[in-house]
Amino acid sequence: MRLWDPVRSEAVSVLTGHEQIVYSSVWSPRIPGCIASTSGDRSLRVWDIKSPGGAKISIAAHDSEVLSCDWCKYDSCVLATGGVDGLVRLWDLRNPKEAVRQLTGHENAVRRVKFSPFSASVLASCSYDFSVRLWDVKVGDTPLETVSNHSEFIYGVDFNLHNPGQVGTRLNAFAGHINTDETS
Repeated sequence: MRLWDPVRSEAVSVLTGHEQIVYSSVWSPRIPGCIASTSGDRSLRVWDIKSPGGAKISIAAHDSEVLSCDWCKYDSCVLATGGVDGLVRLWDLRNPKEAVRQLTGHENAVRRVKFSPFSASVLASCSYDFSVRLWDVKVGDTPLETVSNHSEFIYGVDFNLHNPGQVGTRLNAFAGHINTDETS
């Protein structure tokens, strides 16, 4: 994995350790210089770019390729992952030996996971099963809501930073869909 300087248009650092393609990387919103990544090698890795060497934490996160990860915006030790196995897993970096929660329900690969910027426990996931699920990870394993009206693979999901009632999805490079909660 490479870290780039956009001004100089060159890599400023190379992080080695993943053995296959890196599908996702995301900076920690709370720890400067800390980045998490997921890969086809089934791992979630956490890096401190200020320290030499490989990943500081390496977790065998899924039994198949790990396509996505995201940090909880309110807890610097909590990450979510989504994998080809259709599972969403939550990890506490203080005890990374096993997932603290596993969310089931997707019938195909989970392409993206995203924590809400408005709630410490709300997580969105989207899947190649054409659905988006909203979870309260503190409450249980049943989604708060499932939106299944897409007609294509869903590649991305994100929360609108200006309107807590909106979640956007990315269907492909040219189209998107907005789900709006008009009661917010």
